[in-house]
Amino acid sequence: MSESNGYEAPAARAMIAAFVSRWTFAHADEVWLDEEDGVAMGFYQLIPHEGPVWELDLFFTANAAQGKGVGRRLFEHMANRARALEATAVVISSNPRAAEFYRRMGAVDVGVSPPIGEITWERPKLRLEL
Repeated sequence: MSESNGYEAPAARAMIAAFVSRWTFAHADEVWLDEEDGVAMGFYQLIPHEGPVWELDLFFTANAAQGKGVGRRLFEHMANRARALEATAVVISSNPRAAEFYRRMGAVDVGVSPPIGEITWERPKLRLEL
């Protein structure tokens, strides 16, 4: 996560490095990892949001795995897992550089998530109906 090419700007790199150092799974109900030969290729985290809506809180693919179907595979797994959890939709506050990926996966723009805490920029807010 801290090496992601989605966080190359200095402020974004500093934010993600600080986040990584203290990240835990304590508040997550779902964390899934994709790996190949023992190397993490990507992961996502689903958390309850509001009622039958869940939130895709984190979604990362290794830089070397991008363009190889790992993201699509993880996203499809996430959507299927959310359905199994009886979610009707998944909301996504996206890194601006990743928003187009989510749109290709079927999510639609529903607004903007404002800056919060160490995230000092607005993020596209998307929703995937299940």
